[in-house]
Amino acid sequence: APHVLHELGADVVAIGDKPDGLNINQAVGATHPQALVKAVGRHRADLGIALDGDADRLLMVDGEGRTYDGDQLLWVIASQAVARGGNTRRRQIKGVAGTLMTNLALGQALRGLGLGFGRAPVGDRYVLELMRKKGWMLGGENSGHIICLDKHSTGDGLVSALQVLQACVHRAQRPGH
Repeated sequence: APHVLHELGADVVAIGDKPDGLNINQAVGATHPQALVKAVGRHRADLGIALDGDADRLLMVDGEGRTYDGDQLLWVIASQAVARGGNTRRRQIKGVAGTLMTNLALGQALRGLGLGFGRAPVGDRYVLELMRKKGWMLGGENSGHIICLDKHSTGDGLVSALQVLQACVHRAQRPGH
């Protein structure tokens, strides 16, 4: 992730990126975002990206130290897709799959955008199952497992982070934002 983000022009300060086979997820990453919150503040960063040890989960932190979980990040990705014409053939976003633990407000907000919303049992494999059954391209869990089938065949934290960053860039380019 640090290499990809650097190549895309980001100034990157990596933390928790020295695995030794025993310390994966130890007090860092998507399972322990407190270290990232502190690092974002210490470095006066615009944002922080937290992945878990196998990089399939994503949480983000803004420059004010607020954390954003999978439900909030799903909203960002889905609402941006709709704003950019997400129902085009290439980026079809008819609905979003969540889980039984997905925040009720996310489902209501997605329906407000004219998107379907469905709940699967907890587990990214069940989310993927529901997505395939419904023909949907986006789904995920509050824990940060996000699946963007128009980009990848499984959950990938870096792919998800890039989708959120793309949404932020497009939103910032709109007048009044």
